[in-house]
Amino acid sequence: MNRPADLPNSLPLGTRVAEFEIRDVVGEGGFGIVYLAFDHSLQRTVAIKEYMPTALASRASDHTVSVRSKRHAEAFGAGLRSFINEARLLAQFDHPALVKVYRFWEAHGTAYMAMRYYEGRTFKVVCRDNPELVTEAWLKRLLQPVLGALEALYAANILHRDVSPENIMIQPDGKPVLLDFGAARQIVQDMAQSLTVILKPGFAPVEQYADDESMRQGPWTDIYSLSAVMYAAITGKAPPAAVARMLNDPIEPLAVAGRPGYSMQFLEAIDRGMAVRPEVRPQSIAEFAALLGIADSHGADAAHAAAGQPVASSAPAKALPAEAGGKPAAKAEAKPDAKPDARIDAKPAVKSASKPSSKPAAKSGKSASASAAAVARPAAGGKGKLIGAGIAVALLAVVGAFWLASDSPVKPAATEVASVEEAPASKAASEASVGAAIAAGASAAASEAVAPVEASPQAAVAPEPAAPTSGSVTIAVQPWATIYVDGVQKGITPPLKKLTLPLGDHEVRLENPNFPAYVQKVTVDAKRTVTVKHDFGQ
Repeated sequence: MNRPADLPNSLPLGTRVAEFEIRDVVGEGGFGIVYLAFDHSLQRTVAIKEYMPTALASRASDHTVSVRSKRHAEAFGAGLRSFINEARLLAQFDHPALVKVYRFWEAHGTAYMAMRYYEGRTFKVVCRDNPELVTEAWLKRLLQPVLGALEALYAANILHRDVSPENIMIQPDGKPVLLDFGAARQIVQDMAQSLTVILKPGFAPVEQYADDESMRQGPWTDIYSLSAVMYAAITGKAPPAAVARMLNDPIEPLAVAGRPGYSMQFLEAIDRGMAVRPEVRPQSIAEFAALLGIADSHGADAAHAAAGQPVASSAPAKALPAEAGGKPAAKAEAKPDAKPDARIDAKPAVKSASKPSSKPAAKSGKSASASAAAVARPAAGGKGKLIGAGIAVALLAVVGAFWLASDSPVKPAATEVASVEEAPASKAASEASVGAAIAAGASAAASEAVAPVEASPQAAVAPEPAAPTSGSVTIAVQPWATIYVDGVQKGITPPLKKLTLPLGDHEVRLENPNFPAYVQKVTVDAKRTVTVKHDFGQ
């Protein structure tokens, strides 16, 4: 059996690992080697990933892996456990843009995971060999499933932390798949700071260079890396290291430089995603998708909202009144014979008709009379007065008839309108009564709307703020653990470092398959942060 000359750390071709036979070496990175293998049990081709941090370990003649120095033993062990945990987590997902893990196991002093074998080329190779494919439309088609895969990870409290052009596979049908994760890499980096060179300089954000609470990692971490991948595709070169951008950023924003064929919205979103300071970047996948102009799982409304544009309503638009001609009614020009004036001039008739009634009705008539007088003044010439008088006479006749026929002094506005329409009065009088009824209804509605406010001044007092119902719990675990609170799994640390729990007593359980479980009772208080700290290695 032999191994490729340019890959001295790999297993020889033909080696059997469990039921898998190594057929070829797909690639080798700083923390693992990926092989093309044949599954003799299920008769299928698979990909096998081996945990092999070449900076920490070497391979013996019997194919076993061992650390190069005792001082690296702890970091190697922590990375190995993180590798296994990553495989366990990935096996739970079935997303088309996430690598599918079939099984994982330990052997030869290291660990392996069997994955689905994806044919295709890496994003880096496609951009290098076929630059004509790189357009905004093409990048958006790739981004949408990748963003969906990241969102699925975040729902399980998992960060990718290693998005790069080499870790996005483009399949023959054009669909992307996220391959490698940076979980083991991050663990080893945290425990062996001399190995920070393992980060991919152009694609790792500044918070990945140091584990500091003030520069915590989150979705914005992967958003930076993904934006840097897009930047490299658009410009043809990787961006400088994030730490080199902190003092004097040499990058000219894409939106400033401009790129033919790319929209300003898309370029500005990439610039925002590549902001050096984490808090300036989009904080969620939904926000980033909206900035890019990519509809997320909630639809295209998010894109409009992030761009400051109104979201279109599904309700049909209301037509403007025909008499307004699409302009505010107040701006309509007054004419001597205009029907709007006739409608308003009908108010004195309501007053005259209600004079024989009780005092409340008379008081209402006085108010209507004052309003009508103010509006009637602009009417030009005697013709307007003549029309007003005719309307008044017609309404007096109609309402008087109803007065004699009914014991009730006041009739509903709708009844008056119906009576006027049936009466042998002029067309102007009929329209006038309709306007009077509408005006009376509006006046009544307005008085009802104001009355509760005047009667209840206490309603204006702002309510007292609600008492807090939750508090914070900080998790500090070495090297890593699955966190359970009251029997419910909350995530993995790292990356999970803080929990928000209801006030009161809780049981926090930390599980690492290589050590006995650790259980701690905590009392969550809104005024202080509770800390759960444990080192499985001690």
